[in-house]
Amino acid sequence: MSRDVGPPGNGTVERAVLSVPPVERLSVAQTCGRACVWCAVVLTTETAVELGVRSEGGFTWFPRGCRLCASRPAYLALLAHIQSCEQCADDPARCAVGHALRQTLKEARR
Repeated sequence: MSRDVGPPGNGTVERAVLSVPPVERLSVAQTCGRACVWCAVVLTTETAVELGVRSEGGFTWFPRGCRLCASRPAYLALLAHIQSCEQCADDPARCAVGHALRQTLKEARR
């Protein structure tokens, strides 16, 4: 579900920590970030939640979700992560994955 995303605070924390539908099942609009990867609603800069750049088989894509669809997976991923992450238990500010998930959840709830 997640990958090492680097230390928080460096300005390049990726959000590629949420599971999204397989790229093969998505439309061009969904892979380009113009539509939600879950419900396919058309997105604007105000309604989109960035889900991080993905690369699969030499194909780079830019998934985004609507706030409604992104909030639940972000919350569940954060909950699962903090229950098993020693770094989050010691100092949550130093965990890049936890930071990325909290940022995604915050963006989904704005």
